[in-house]
Amino acid sequence: MRSITELQVSTTCDGCPDSCCSQPYDWVYLTAEELDALSRASGLPANAFSSERVNAATAFQFKVLDLPCRFFDQSTGRCGVYASRPLVCRLFPLYVDPMTGDGMLLAAQCGDRLDVLEEPAPNISWSLEQYAQPIRDWVRTLWREAKAGVQRGDGT
Repeated sequence: MRSITELQVSTTCDGCPDSCCSQPYDWVYLTAEELDALSRASGLPANAFSSERVNAATAFQFKVLDLPCRFFDQSTGRCGVYASRPLVCRLFPLYVDPMTGDGMLLAAQCGDRLDVLEEPAPNISWSLEQYAQPIRDWVRTLWREAKAGVQRGDGT
């Protein structure tokens, strides 16, 4: 059996009922760079689409995307900030929980639109292994920013 990090996934989002974008959970953690990219792409201030989430164990404050996602265009079924979407969205339906470090496949969200491939398919499939360095950098940045915000006392 292959590790979750090696799984090659591919999804077809056309015709999707926006299962990942309309969940009422706050699992899309954001770095300051991602917040800035979303603000530039949308023309909205960060507080128009994000909130803070306090980690109960550390009291660190993390930024999260408000869901359901306001950037999902229900009329077209597409992401309005696709080119600027956060790493969590780029990886979906693969997910790395920044609180635990666990890698997951959220297969139920995609249903029959999900393919798990035997071999990589360039420009069609992706894996956590392919994104290993960006994931490490993202997790480090996320925690550094959360810790710095608490130390400043301003939550940013």
